[in-house]
Amino acid sequence: MNQKWALFSFKGRMRRRDYWLYSVPVLLVSLPVFIYSSPENVANNPILNLLSMLILGFVFWASLALNIKRLHDRNKSAWWVILTLLPVIGPIFVIVDLGILDGTKGPNQYGDDPKGRGEPPSSPDKRPEDESERKETMTIDM
Repeated sequence: MNQKWALFSFKGRMRRRDYWLYSVPVLLVSLPVFIYSSPENVANNPILNLLSMLILGFVFWASLALNIKRLHDRNKSAWWVILTLLPVIGPIFVIVDLGILDGTKGPNQYGDDPKGRGEPPSSPDKRPEDESERKETMTIDM
């Protein structure tokens, strides 16, 4: 999976495993900002203020991208992301609907199933017509 697509694109679908693998580090990136950017620190240090705003901007954008791709996997419109911004309801919705419930099986309007379910099975390998192209196998009887 491409990290640029995962963190910055709003297109496609994302499975739960990948959602958690990207969401937890994004959350961990934001924690030091909340810890060290108290109003006293930010007011005295404009560089810290700018850095905090850049990091929080990245965290907000990446969270939106991850949540929208999970909504697409659940066959829901990106507009549902507004629900994630509501106090109390938002975190519950994120944990249950985006983090726990499985995505739509098979392709939906947002793309193919990231787990590969519902797709036609791959065709079996063609057997060589010429006997000389066959690989020899050795069996040992005991």
